Amino acid sequence: MLFYKKTLFLALVLCSIATLSAQSLYMPRNLAKAYDRQTRSNDGRPGPKYWQNRAEYRINATVDLPTRELSGRAEVKYFNQSPDTLTMVRFKLAHDLYRKNGQRAYDLNPAAITDGVLVPQVRVGEKPVDAKNLRQHSTFLDVRLDEPLPPGQSLDLGVDWAYIAPPAQGAPREGVYDSATWFVPYWYPQIAVYDDLHGWADAPYNGLQEMYNDFSDYEVRITVPADVMVWATGIWQNAEAMLKPDFYSRYQRAQTSEAVVQIFSPKDYSYGGSFFKTTETHTFVYRAEQVPDFAFAFSSYYLWDAATTVVDSATGRRALVSAAYNPKSQDYYEVCRVAADGLNLMSRWLPGYPYPYPAMTVFNGSGGMEFPMLCNDGSTHPNSPISLTVHESSHTYFPFMMGINEQYYAWMDEGWAAFFDVLVTDSLAGKPLGRLRNYHDFAGTDMDMPPMTPSRHLSNPAYRVAAYNRPQAAYFALYQMLGHERFHRCMVEYMNRWKGKHPQPFDFFNTWNAAAGENLDWFWKPWFFDWGYPDLAVADVTAKGIVIEKTGSMPMSVVGEIEYQDGTKERFRHHAAVWKTGNSTFVLPVAKGKTIQKVTLGDPQVSDTLRENNIWPR
Repeated sequence: MLFYKKTLFLALVLCSIATLSAQSLYMPRNLAKAYDRQTRSNDGRPGPKYWQNRAEYRINATVDLPTRELSGRAEVKYFNQSPDTLTMVRFKLAHDLYRKNGQRAYDLNPAAITDGVLVPQVRVGEKPVDAKNLRQHSTFLDVRLDEPLPPGQSLDLGVDWAYIAPPAQGAPREGVYDSATWFVPYWYPQIAVYDDLHGWADAPYNGLQEMYNDFSDYEVRITVPADVMVWATGIWQNAEAMLKPDFYSRYQRAQTSEAVVQIFSPKDYSYGGSFFKTTETHTFVYRAEQVPDFAFAFSSYYLWDAATTVVDSATGRRALVSAAYNPKSQDYYEVCRVAADGLNLMSRWLPGYPYPYPAMTVFNGSGGMEFPMLCNDGSTHPNSPISLTVHESSHTYFPFMMGINEQYYAWMDEGWAAFFDVLVTDSLAGKPLGRLRNYHDFAGTDMDMPPMTPSRHLSNPAYRVAAYNRPQAAYFALYQMLGHERFHRCMVEYMNRWKGKHPQPFDFFNTWNAAAGENLDWFWKPWFFDWGYPDLAVADVTAKGIVIEKTGSMPMSVVGEIEYQDGTKERFRHHAAVWKTGNSTFVLPVAKGKTIQKVTLGDPQVSDTLRENNIWPR
């Protein structure tokens, strides 16, 4: 009995310690309510009462090239899987970004300013909604329901809409590149997220902060002129009915080919023939399941390369990878191969999780922007296209497979993409080529906000520092500390738990703590919650060794080189765990019987803010 009591007491103590460790990071009160309601758990798992809503979209859209008008009709079945009775449904009208007096993060091309999204009719079931029950505001359309939607029930809605597509110059992430080449995102009325943390999402789209969407199914029909090819999220359903036999044969061959197949080649265009059976307009049909968004792009003269690559070695599953591009973009002739090899490597190595979708298309537009199964990437010539291609493709994992709320925590996806586009790019290129985000240039300045600051409250450049630079540096320190095997184990556990769901920061922190087998709050807090900066200094060289001082507040790897008087050199590397106990100094042992001439701290993948204290002697 005494043994039982001692065992029970020990178990209670350990349980209390575990609970305290789970609460050692400051949690906003509104997020803490989710744990009280058991929709999320302190161990990082979805709670026993976790829920999320979803929808099924059937959309018919028509593009009129001369007027740049896109018009459509959407029929949506919305499933209320929450415990709440909903008295309204909120649609997102992202193209109200271009409406006169719209909220914008920066100036737009005056030629893009319009009357915004026109919505002539909204229906609940077959019944048109009275105008008094509609409120169009802040890139949203709120539909008040005469009959509230109870938990566990669904609702059929219909929306007709139209807008004028913006010219590409000065339009973020999209645009009309020429009379027959467009990239089309944010284009349909999409039901906003209603979740367990904030209720209806209410962050307007201002052109800077990106997306937060539920997982839904789509069947989309897009009508365009007969010489136009459409690439889109999902799988093309009517290719055989639309393509002439020779081109359909190439499309079919690409479905199983490791080698790149030129479906539309320069030679084909030189002959002046058509790829399609129709001569006036035609309608593309695409379907996608369990995706958080749908985008499309088209052109009448782009080249099209395609190949497949294995993305799940356990099952042999392949994904179709395409590049659609302007013949003048010299770097794009290698993009299909780069994208296929990149998805294969990401599926096997980093993040080391099978690419979740059946296709990926890299479209030659402008800048760099990701959507499910579709990227909008500009030409990088004369530079290599590898880094941009990898970065945008890797977003398939974050925020698409993992339904990240980028409007609040952009670091949960942009930071990972910035991390992958260095290591995966360097591995594909066989040399250092990835984009390091030079966090040390901003660290500790008034532009350096803790990433836990909601992204919706930040503007550039603070937004980019918090979303890209600082988390990239943190993830490098984490990777170096955990080592590849343990890091990969944590990543896989995180993805297994939250794939197809909506993780928030504490789900990430607590899952990684559990999977790593240790409480990493000492690492998370300075990097993601606190003001400060990373900095190390060579403080002294003594008979006991080299004294490294953590003059900044963030734990980081200790990497550098020792030069001895005999001309030999020695590299040293110790990971961030040397600062785990809160110590401010670390003594680096050195070879016996040798005299040190110089010590230098530094590594490209370690952010060290003040470089002047990295060398001894000064």
